Amino acid sequence: MWRSHAGMFVLLMGIPVATLGFLALIVNYVIAPHPEGTPLREVWLGMGSLQKLGVFAAFLGSLAMHYRALAASSFATREIRSGRTVGILQAFGSVRRKQLRLFWIVTLASLITGPLGIVVGPILAFGTAPAIPVAILENMTAFAAIKRGDTLAKGGHGRIALLVALWLGLGIAAVLSWISILAMLAERFGRPWFLRPVPILGFWLILLIPELYMIALTLNYLEQRRWEGEIRPAAGAPVAN
Repeated sequence: MWRSHAGMFVLLMGIPVATLGFLALIVNYVIAPHPEGTPLREVWLGMGSLQKLGVFAAFLGSLAMHYRALAASSFATREIRSGRTVGILQAFGSVRRKQLRLFWIVTLASLITGPLGIVVGPILAFGTAPAIPVAILENMTAFAAIKRGDTLAKGGHGRIALLVALWLGLGIAAVLSWISILAMLAERFGRPWFLRPVPILGFWLILLIPELYMIALTLNYLEQRRWEGEIRPAAGAPVAN
């Protein structure tokens, strides 16, 4: 699915990357201007309350755009699987705020639990994974989607667990590898101008991992819907004498 429409899916994830770049410029030059090369810790400690609130709002804005792009990827996957054509703006514009509530629930629970979020986050990700495409494609509220997703996933939680494990494992490995590459480049070349786009491009590549996860979840959901359609007629069929 991703390979046959790689151009559209890659550009779709370019929207949150462009948003992040724009918000980073606002933070660096408007909210908290500082001399180049100043350690981030010093910049943060030197900020006032309103500046920190502005940085937090920019962080939430980047997350919102990322979640919207993931939901758009799910919508595009369904349309492509159904044989219909879909564009980037059409997929992005199809997303509604109600469909993103599950993303925010998992994020909020991970943040408020502090260090325990390392454990709570993956558990919630597994528990809500079957519900995410339900919330997006059936336009359900968070708790209704969880109930519906659990019903669809009966007997298939092992597949969901594998998808969650692959997503988290690949995501963590990609982030750690990219940090190592950036550290090596900084040690070898310093911070020349031609390396400045490298972190953004790396972030773009890393975002393709959760997008692939969303595509896999959506394909799994569509398969579950197909099984559900086959079981219901069989269950209602008359019993032969």
